[in-house]
Parts: sequence; C-alpha cells; structure tokens
Amino acid sequence: MNKGWIASSLSIVLAGLMTSAVSAQEQPTIKDDGYRHLMLAGGGLTLCTSMASDSCNETDWIDSKTMRTNRYIDLSEKSIKTAVSDEYWTGFREEARKKVDEALKLIYDRMNEEIITERVFMREFTRRATLKTYNSLSEAEWNKLVDLLEMPVPAELDEKINLNESQNKPAIDIYRQFVDMAKTTRFDDSKKPVVFFTTSSSRDPYNEVDYYMDLFSQLGAEPHWFPVDAALIKAQQEGRCDELADVQEEVLGAYARDRVYRDRYQQQVEFCKAPKEALKMVRQANAIFINDGDANLTRSTFINEDNQPSDLLRDIVSFVQSKRLVVGGNGAGAVALTSKPMISNGTTESAIKDGAFASEPPPFGCDLDATCPTNTNPDTLTFHPLGGLGLFHFGILDSDFSDKGRYGRLIRLAGDSGTPLSLGIDENTAMKVNLEKGLFDIVGERGVFFVENAQSVPTAVASTFHYLVAGASGMMNPYGLQTAEFSDQSGIVKENPTTNFLTDRGLVDSIRVLCGEERNEVTLLNKDYRLIARINDASRTAEAGGECQVINGKIGIAYQPEEKL
Repeated sequence: MNKGWIASSLSIVLAGLMTSAVSAQEQPTIKDDGYRHLMLAGGGLTLCTSMASDSCNETDWIDSKTMRTNRYIDLSEKSIKTAVSDEYWTGFREEARKKVDEALKLIYDRMNEEIITERVFMREFTRRATLKTYNSLSEAEWNKLVDLLEMPVPAELDEKINLNESQNKPAIDIYRQFVDMAKTTRFDDSKKPVVFFTTSSSRDPYNEVDYYMDLFSQLGAEPHWFPVDAALIKAQQEGRCDELADVQEEVLGAYARDRVYRDRYQQQVEFCKAPKEALKMVRQANAIFINDGDANLTRSTFINEDNQPSDLLRDIVSFVQSKRLVVGGNGAGAVALTSKPMISNGTTESAIKDGAFASEPPPFGCDLDATCPTNTNPDTLTFHPLGGLGLFHFGILDSDFSDKGRYGRLIRLAGDSGTPLSLGIDENTAMKVNLEKGLFDIVGERGVFFVENAQSVPTAVASTFHYLVAGASGMMNPYGLQTAEFSDQSGIVKENPTTNFLTDRGLVDSIRVLCGEERNEVTLLNKDYRLIARINDASRTAEAGGECQVINGKIGIAYQPEEKL
C-alpha cells in the first residue's frame, strides 16, 4: 500500500474496496419513457420574497403595506414578563432566565420602542452588552424566546415571491420541473396540476405556508397546504385537537403559534378533528412536496411510534407506485424519503472521530441546556436505523452535501451500517428518479456524490465514489451505479475554491485537477483530518462547467491527531 495514505487504518479500508466497473458514457439499455416518481432536491432553494430581500436583484417591488416583510417582536412589559416567566423556564436554567430578562429590558431601554423587527432584535441582542447572554442560549431556548415575543401576523398580509427578481435561477428551474412532473399524473390535461405541500419538516408549521402557496401558484399549479405534521398526528391520536398549541410546544418546540397565526392555527385544528381529510387530499393531489427543516419531524409525521408506516403513508406509497402521484422534497424533506438508514444530524469531524449513533438527533446547542440525548453532543452523527418514509429504496440520502462538507458523515454511516449505495445531493441541485428502473436525471446547478462499498474502522472511512453534475443522467440499483452519461453543461459555479472538506466544498473543488492529464491523486489536510481522493485505470473523468465529474474514484478520510497535521 502506498505510504502516502499515512494511517494504517485508512490503508486497511482502502485495500478492502472492491473495484467498480461503471461505464461513464454508456446509455441505459432499458427504454426510458421519461416518467419520474420522485424529485430529490439538495437544499438551498432560496428565492426572492418580501421576507427575504437579500435574495432579490431589486427590491423596489416590496410593499410593506400589502405584503408581509418581517416578523415583529413585542418588547412591552407584558410581553417580556410572559417570555421570561417560570412557565417556560426550568429551575435548572434559572440563571439564564434572569440574564434574558435583563437583556430584554436593556434592549428596550436602548431602543425606546416596544415593537421592532426580528432583524433589529437579533442585531441588538448580539451587541457586546448582551452577546454573552445570547451565546449562552441553546437554539431551542432562542426559538422559544422569539416565539413568545412575536407579534401576531396580520391576516391580510402574505409573504410574496418575485421569481423575476430572484437571484437563484437554478432553484426556480427545479421547482418548475417538479410542477412539470406533477402534470404527468393528471387525467385531464386541461386542468392545472394539483400540488399539495407539507411543512412537516418545520418547527413552525405556519411560517412557510404563504411562501409555497404563492410559489406553486406562480408556476402554474393549483396549490394547497397539506396541514399534517408530528404535533397534529399526536394530537389526533391522543384526542387533543383543541389543545394543539400545547402539543406543538411538546413535539415541535413551537410556542404561541395559536396567537401569532390565528387563522392557520384554527385551520389545522379543524383538520385535526377530521382525520379522513388527509386521505381525501392525497386522492386529489397530483404531487406532494415536503419542505426543508428536520427530517426526523417528517418521519414522525408519517411513521407510527411502533415504526410502522401510517395508513396515510401507505396510501401515498400506493399512489406513487401506480403513477397517480409524484413526491418531491427539499433538503431534509428529501432525506426523509429513504428506506435506508436515515441521517438526522452530524458533522464530518464527529463522524470520522466518533462514529455513527442510532439515536434521536441532539438539538443544536443542547450542551448549553442539558438536553442532548445520552452519549451525544450537537455534532454527533445520528441516524434512524429503520429509515425514513421508504419511497427511495436505493440508498441513504444526504443533502446540502458538498456545500457543508458532508462527505465524511455519509461515508461513515454507509460503512457502519453496511449500506451498499449512498447519495449526497448538493445545494441548488436535484435528482429526478424513476423508482421502477432506477433511472435518474440530475438538474440544477451543482452535483450528486455517489458512495459505493463504503468501509470503516474506528478513525477512518473509505469508499468508491462517483461525482456527476447537473445535466448528467444514468441508472442505479441498490448496490450501486450501473450506467452513467456525463454532463456537458457550460455553466460555472461562481465561488472561490477552498480546500476545506470538513465544512465546505473542499473535495469537489480540489478534484478538478483530476480532470487533467498529470494528476491522479489529491491530498487535503484540515485540522487533524486527512482526505485522499484518487483515480486509476478503471476511472473515468470529464469536465463540465468547470467541475470534474468522476466515475470509479477512490476516497479515504482519516482522523490522525498524532500526526499534528
């Protein structure tokens, strides 16, 4: 074994890899009728809206009198008293509660205004005088605080989208292609495709409803909110529909949603009391779209506590199989669709060093308020061993992939769980998949990373990998990539390259050199971690849009603190 691999553990797992034999230019031998059952988007599909002006080219169209433009925070004495009351803070966090109380009063005195925007509130809370208090709060505590201080949303003001001014054109194209997929399930071509969207991945089930209503309407669909989520399902099962706000606190960590979104909340309560409505909606739908957020929340929406699919999920699967319904997901909404082990948290650093844990995902900042599950911390790689909703049966799914350096966590989970195939989808990128034949198309801006035959030892992982970018297509089965046709796109990702593979695009930026004639290996060092990617005579490469596509590459990542890298 080449000593360039340094660590013997890394050499062992690399030596154990089997050689793949995927032809990079071979067309699928099975006839492709073009039908695609699933759309798996990798996250980052941000658009220009009245609430997200930083994603717009121009903002002069935004009108605060007719559109929702901000969340507003109430710093009145009554509001602050409620937000820091003993009802919402445990005795264990008494000191934090007192500091928050002081911080809120300080901000009010400094601003001398009772009503301010959330952006201003964040800016003021992170000033020097209150920054220490801000840093002491877990994400759950911060969300709770903002929820309790939030002003009610005026019923007449909706969030509006402006597709023409959106900077993110690949995102628009991905959504548009999903609507086109929905059209393939219509019985009457003269009618708009009916798209139901669920916000089941969100902690706040109401915040994105207007966003998706406006988006799918502008793209030519008939949109409807599918108001199922983990809190609603629990309220239904326990006969607590009238106490839905309390259940939202318990399950979602969402507070005062009944006060902030009065109409949407009441709509969901009525839906809760009519359990047969969900199936009626599925029967009406041409497509269902699942939003980004927390894959575990979506899993809990459709999978019962005994880990069996709900009747609602069984119907969705049946309709998808019979080509009466297509399903799409963005980010966590896509991750939740797998039948293989479902990733729910984790960083590459923690995954390589500590391994994967079949555990509930730790809340962000759980080390601050002592809410981490046993043997976990905020960075721990956690997964559900029985998978997600089970629609995508080919492999493990991960999202926001290259952009957040998630190579190591995907290979670790694949190796530790013995899963033959795993896929990581980049931001602003999606895969359209035919579930019967395994045919796929990659669309959007960036690429998809395929992991095959992953192996692992305590502090190292390795696998065969393929990387294909938008415009590529192929065929896969649960054991790997069978055929692939490279993309010949000309668009270029306009970002400065990096070598950081732990939290950024370091790997895909660095393997660009493998498309030349002089290099067959890349070595990257970050902190105490070493990554090596190489190609050999069985590999194939092709440039597209400044990126290097690779078939049959080899990758290994090791934690090597003794090397003082």
